[in-house]
Amino acid sequence: MSASKAQPGVKGTVTTTQVMAGVGAISAVWLIAGIVVLGLVAKSPVSCTGTFSCLTLDGWGTYLSGVFAPLAFFWLVATVWIQSRELGEQRQELALTRKEFEHNREVMRAQSDYVGAQTDIVIRDQADHELLMLLRLFRTWVLDRLKDMDFARGQDNGRFTKGMPTDPVDFIVELANRLTHRMFMAVLFGDEDYMKDFKHLTSDTMDDLATQLTRIYSVKSRVSPANTALLQHVSELVSPDDIRLIGTRLPSLLGNKTQSDDKL
Repeated sequence: MSASKAQPGVKGTVTTTQVMAGVGAISAVWLIAGIVVLGLVAKSPVSCTGTFSCLTLDGWGTYLSGVFAPLAFFWLVATVWIQSRELGEQRQELALTRKEFEHNREVMRAQSDYVGAQTDIVIRDQADHELLMLLRLFRTWVLDRLKDMDFARGQDNGRFTKGMPTDPVDFIVELANRLTHRMFMAVLFGDEDYMKDFKHLTSDTMDDLATQLTRIYSVKSRVSPANTALLQHVSELVSPDDIRLIGTRLPSLLGNKTQSDDKL
């Protein structure tokens, strides 16, 4: 049985070694008392020369049981005490181990949250980069397809392309601002003055514009909060369905006639 050590810094703690030493000392004293003292004090019959020489087998058995029974009790008590102490120490170690496991679980949960957050940041960064590429391609497409060229003067007079910002983000916001009022007046009130700004376009171009915007709006759930707010703002200003509705009043590349206002 291993001897446990006293915890450092704790005064008055009885160690297992001290208990075993104490029980050993008591056992030695008891043996001396049982053998030496009893042999000197006990009276022997006249026919015997000493106390132990007159003992029969039954007497020896009674004597030894009387001597060693208390010793067995001493050591039994000491063993129970030592085992209970070791069990208490094991319970403390198990409690510390459980706390360590709980701490490790919290650390692992924090690490998992950190990795998840980093992964989310990487995914959003990729989505933001994808959105920026879409906005750049969209700006190039709009400047090419929505322009209204005055070939005599060599200048662009398009309402949706002239004097537009070079930054892709500022570009789509400005385009949405220019489109929303004109589409509102043309669709709801049938104002032909505002339809004039679309007369150089075709229904096919408007359908392509709606498709371009739909593709851009589709990444709204994957981008960063700032870009999500940007796309939400633009989508509230310009709806692909309203753009296609404007397109129904314009001719197509196949030469279809402009549809009547009654179909709006």
